[in-house]
Amino acid sequence: MVNSTLMVIDPSITHPEIASFNKIVRHCPFPCTYHLPAMSSMDSISRTLSNSCGLIILGSAASVHDQSDWQSKLGSILDKAIKFDLPILGICFGHQFIAHQLGGKVEYLWKKDKKIGTRKVHVRSSSLIKSNKTYDLIYSHQEGVVMCPDDFYVSAYSEMVNIEAINHNSKAIWGFQAHVEASSSFAHRNGISDAKYNSVKQDGSSIMKSFFDKI
Repeated sequence: MVNSTLMVIDPSITHPEIASFNKIVRHCPFPCTYHLPAMSSMDSISRTLSNSCGLIILGSAASVHDQSDWQSKLGSILDKAIKFDLPILGICFGHQFIAHQLGGKVEYLWKKDKKIGTRKVHVRSSSLIKSNKTYDLIYSHQEGVVMCPDDFYVSAYSEMVNIEAINHNSKAIWGFQAHVEASSSFAHRNGISDAKYNSVKQDGSSIMKSFFDKI
């Protein structure tokens, strides 16, 4: 879209994911904007939304159950983006936030333990990815979606997580629990070796490309 940018929202409350954003910029075929609502303000998001061609919500150490002010405002932004029919991708916290905001259910999966690593995610044919395929993806989370919102279906699963991805029945809205955008610095910070990261990074990039192609 001419004169439009992809909005990337980083809901980090501890460590801004600049490296992951830069990775998105390197692979995205159009300009991107970066927004940090929990650690800065919502003003840039409100100003930029009307000129955006799509929206990505990244991961966070926050919980969708925190009931923080910035999450309430982000919910309003998400509602507007849906009203504008913008393609939307939620990743990890973003995936959970979309589900929670639209009436799904998010819970702790392993008695509040946080689990980190890589796992095989089985993706079903959907509006985002047109064939059944297994991807090796990086994950780092405690909570997960345990019930889809209305008008969504489960589009991926793994041995660890029943709802690895959600897909809207008719709109361009998708969520992935795994970190398909993960940078090498994100992987390193989470104890994933360079060798392992290099062996799985292409799978995440492939899913990101599928999203870019929908914009």
